[in-house]
Amino acid sequence: MEHAQEIQRKAISAAHVQHGVRPELVPGQPPINEVPGEAAARAGIRASFADVPALFEPFTMMPDPASFDSLINGVNQAMKTLSLGRDTDDPISGDVYYANRLLSLIGASEAYLESWNGGAADRFRSEFINTFPALVTNQFINCAVLSNALRAQQKMWVNARTDIDKIAHDTLNALDNMDHCGQNTWTMTFTVIASVAAVAAVPISAGTSLAALTVATTVTAVGAASQVVAAHQLDPEKETTYHGETAEVVIEQTRRAVMETLSQIRSSEQKIAGALAAASAAMDRNPELFVAPRPRLADAVAGDVLSREQLGNRR
Repeated sequence: MEHAQEIQRKAISAAHVQHGVRPELVPGQPPINEVPGEAAARAGIRASFADVPALFEPFTMMPDPASFDSLINGVNQAMKTLSLGRDTDDPISGDVYYANRLLSLIGASEAYLESWNGGAADRFRSEFINTFPALVTNQFINCAVLSNALRAQQKMWVNARTDIDKIAHDTLNALDNMDHCGQNTWTMTFTVIASVAAVAAVPISAGTSLAALTVATTVTAVGAASQVVAAHQLDPEKETTYHGETAEVVIEQTRRAVMETLSQIRSSEQKIAGALAAASAAMDRNPELFVAPRPRLADAVAGDVLSREQLGNRR
């Protein structure tokens, strides 16, 4: 906001000079004879730039990028817990996650189950033991979607701060350079959308190798993550050249630059939100790809819990 106030002050001062209007007296200055219409001209100039502070005010409410660190660390910790050590590099960023040794213990339980028969035993082996790696992998992928969406959001706010600060400095420089020889031009490179793209390093597809339940599992789970990759593959950095030889034109160019920054922020947020919505919808449509089915024994009653269809017997 200090930049905004300085821009407003410089624009008013430059407009006074360009329109041949004497500035308002400051306390302590001797009185001057007002030229007819001069007071109205000064009021008009002030009105022309009255919106400058409001242009920049929304950016004072931008989230602190550091506030995303704890959220990202929390999701990344979940990914460490869910890492089987194979096919569990982050499918979006390519980050490596070492295997969680605790997850290997599920395989060690098979020896204890060899002598157990019955419907509950068969279903436990087929729907929990055998599918455990695929379910964990799919959960890992969805965590990767969330982690990279958070990182994209964080990077977006980092670059939004950079862009709006550059707009302010470019405006101040343009107001200083209006009376110099040559054209008063400056170039603004907008980086908000491109910063979201920079988060994704490794695009993935339905052909990615996963320890999946079925081919459909691979397509669905990886497809959800691919939505975030698609969100990152947006427009490259947008470069725009501005020109202005009067204070009014310079400020109008500033308004355009500010509106472009706001537009890029909105577009980036919509892309990230769309990616998360797609991942959530994939889970809603296919819960069996992420959560083991209800155990058969959960439906047993006292009268049939020891039957062949339920607990069964030791072989």
